[in-house]
Amino acid sequence: MKLKIGILALVVFLGIVGFYTLKPHANDKLTKEQVVIGYVFQVTEKYHYLDLKIDDSYSEKAFKQYIKALDYNKRILLLPDVQQLKKYEKKIDDEINNAETLDLFEESLALIQKREQEIQPYYKEILAKPINFSVKESVENDADKRDFPKTEAERKELWRKLLKLQVLSRFYNLKEAQLSDSVKTKKTDEELEKEAREKVLKSYDEWSKNIEQVDRVERFSTYVNALLSVYDPHTSYFAPRAKQDFDISMTGRLEGIGATLSIKDGYVKVNEIIPGSASSLQGELEAGDLILEVAQADGKPVDVVDMRLDKVVSMIRGPKGTEVRLTVKKIDGTTRNIKIVRDVVIIEETYAKSAILQRTGDDNRYGYIDIPQFYADFSGAGGRNCSDDLLIEVLRLSKENTKGTIIDLRNNGGGSLQDCIKMVGLFIEAGPVVIVDDKSGESQAYNDPDPRIRDTKPLIVLVNGFSASASEIFAAAIQDYHRGVIMGTASTFGKGSVQRFFELDEFMPGNSEYNSYRSLGSVKLTMSKFFRINGGATQLKGVVPDIILPDVYSSMKSGEKEEDFAMHWTKIRPAVYQDFKPEPNYKMLETSVKQRTDTTAFFKQLNAHLVLMEKEEKNTVQSLLFADYEHESKALEASSDALSAVSKRTNGVKASFLHDEEEGIKTDKSKKARLENFHKSLLQDAYIYQALITLSQMN
Repeated sequence: MKLKIGILALVVFLGIVGFYTLKPHANDKLTKEQVVIGYVFQVTEKYHYLDLKIDDSYSEKAFKQYIKALDYNKRILLLPDVQQLKKYEKKIDDEINNAETLDLFEESLALIQKREQEIQPYYKEILAKPINFSVKESVENDADKRDFPKTEAERKELWRKLLKLQVLSRFYNLKEAQLSDSVKTKKTDEELEKEAREKVLKSYDEWSKNIEQVDRVERFSTYVNALLSVYDPHTSYFAPRAKQDFDISMTGRLEGIGATLSIKDGYVKVNEIIPGSASSLQGELEAGDLILEVAQADGKPVDVVDMRLDKVVSMIRGPKGTEVRLTVKKIDGTTRNIKIVRDVVIIEETYAKSAILQRTGDDNRYGYIDIPQFYADFSGAGGRNCSDDLLIEVLRLSKENTKGTIIDLRNNGGGSLQDCIKMVGLFIEAGPVVIVDDKSGESQAYNDPDPRIRDTKPLIVLVNGFSASASEIFAAAIQDYHRGVIMGTASTFGKGSVQRFFELDEFMPGNSEYNSYRSLGSVKLTMSKFFRINGGATQLKGVVPDIILPDVYSSMKSGEKEEDFAMHWTKIRPAVYQDFKPEPNYKMLETSVKQRTDTTAFFKQLNAHLVLMEKEEKNTVQSLLFADYEHESKALEASSDALSAVSKRTNGVKASFLHDEEEGIKTDKSKKARLENFHKSLLQDAYIYQALITLSQMN
């Protein structure tokens, strides 16, 4: 669910204007799958932001996407299989336009099921014998740099090497675990190698079961989504069951660990940590982590590599107060064991919250406001809105005689555009905040509705690569007005598009003859595009900060630009607006920050760590020698440990309660604990420290 990489869609209301009638099949009535294809593409062509011509050129792109979705790791199909299916490379458009045949889907389905049966015995045969880690050989670990195996023998050899790498990884982890003083009985290398093989074997036994459980509905959804992906990364089809799962993920019922997950190359990837959840409060699980094993309290860990996502989710979910243990591979390549006690989200933690910050050597007090997301009550049931809450925090801080404000939008995936507009309005006079462009080409500027400026003090907005959608609009508007300084990583996420769901059943005529087709599912379409008031899109490029600081994600290939068929960056006519005066001295502030970070222990260690991570990322050919693997792993672990050590140092920052909080925390111990936890996290944040120094230079 790409929408949920921490990125919330803007809710847009559009009325259904009428029904569609599909052409009848030449010889018989249409199948339900043909009806789905017909409605999906008729609705998409009518409402999608892009006018994409369904022709041979589209067909070639869709074919490539489907082959990639069919066998992303190039370890099931053979090259002759792909060549066999190539006869449909320029026929997909005909199938869509006529809604009569699904020949590519039918033939590919039979072919992939046949090949899956053929490879089933591979892993058992390969893992039945001890593996020698002293043989000098390697494997290309990036499927994009490999071609499909030409023969069955070549495919089996690829499986041997990929399985060897997985056993090697587990063998190394087991050897490292034995170094702990808590392990009394030491095992031999032969015993550890056997245990590692058994772990991989067990995971592939589960994988084999999952393969058998994949039904036709899931296969068909994969096919449809591959075709839709040519439009953009956020347009997709949801079968009824998948839509139900999506709806559950978007509710506030977050009992469990509070993380959204996806499958990435066979691994369960953490997309987002829900603010205020058990994972968020525990603090070790992070976006980008790969979950390798799951255990219940004191139970045995279960290997979840190549396991179906729904099964992994069901293992991780559980009642409040119970413990789950996760073995995760961190972004830097190290492996960690994380214990999380399941809980429900503490709602207060999802809302805007503030603190008073002071830095050693500076008597001035500064306001800090954390905004986890742009939340809003769309139902009108009296719930909280982030624009109202931000106004409250701004007014509270104004009573504290603060000399500047930090707005923290790091990891903020967006949300309500209307609230975003009001929030920008707290810091500027009335004027445009964002421009929205729809399919018709008509652009509409949305203005700050309140001419009052609620905060005129120096302003810094913190962002990172996971600041997206509405948070990018906020940062862009502050930057375009020269109202404050944007600080953060090289660019924000770059999602400048708006989606909404269409229930396909609502497009069908009410005739009884259509009843057998109902429950067609839903399609999520990109409807419009955001533009900043200077005329440039936030799409793809995101927002480039005025002051760029590296972070641990800097070496990652992330953001909208990494997605296949991401919509292009474009520019429209800018809005009319006036710069805020006086504007910050950007050049002086940027130079000052660079001079400090060049000599700061945290950033020096971070830069060294990033060099190592970039080197590892480029080297996709993995040695299968234990000595090589151990050397690379220990280098990453040493660098990661050094970075962790310097990041835990306090920065000479003091956080204090606001005056109106002090009475409440005397009687509410839970609230006091949450606020103290919140304050503690600010004291070790090198980015907040740099923002505080920068604020002092802006006064």
